[in-house]
Amino acid sequence: MTDYNVQPLVEVRRDYLANSTTALPLGGFICWTAFALAAFAFGTELPPFAPYVAAAAPVPLAMAIDKLRGDPGLRAESRKNPVTQLFMRFIFVVGLLLPFVIIAAKAAGDPHLLTLGVAILAGLVWVPHGWGADDQSGFIHFLLRTIACYAAYLLSPETLQTAAIAAAVAISYIYAVLAMKKPASAR
Repeated sequence: MTDYNVQPLVEVRRDYLANSTTALPLGGFICWTAFALAAFAFGTELPPFAPYVAAAAPVPLAMAIDKLRGDPGLRAESRKNPVTQLFMRFIFVVGLLLPFVIIAAKAAGDPHLLTLGVAILAGLVWVPHGWGADDQSGFIHFLLRTIACYAAYLLSPETLQTAAIAAAVAISYIYAVLAMKKPASAR
C-alpha cells in the first residue's frame, strides 16, 4: 500500500498516469461522434437529455474498451491517490454546475445552449487530468474544445448548432487520443 502523504508530487503524478486509461478519450470520441450524427439526423426530435448521455457515457464505455483490450483500466486502489481524488471531485463539481446550464438554456429559450454548456463543462475535467498526469495536452484539449464549441455555436446555422457543437467536441478528442501521455510511459 502506497503512503501518498510521504511521496513526492512527481511520484504521485507518475502513479496517477500509470493507473489511468487511454480509453477515456476514445470513448469520448465515440460518444460525441454518435451524438453529432444523431443530432444531424434527428434535429429537434432528439431528446433534451442527449447531451448528458454524450457527456457521461465515455466513462463506462472506456471501462468496456479496457476490458476488451485486456488493459487494467481504472483500478480500485487508484482512488487513494490524491490526484485521482482531485480528478473525481472535479467531475462532481462539473455535475454541480450543470443545473446552471439547464437554467440558462431554458431562460434563453435556446436548446442549443444546453449542448454548448454541457460540452464545455464536461471538457473541464481534462484540466485536472492534464495537471495530474503532468501533461499539458489535457489543458490544450480543453482550450481547443472550448474554442471549437463556441465557433460551432456562433457560426453554424441554427438548425445545425447542436450537431456542429457535438462534432467540435468529437474532433477535439482526436487531438486528445493522439497527444495525451499514455499510462505505459509512467510504468
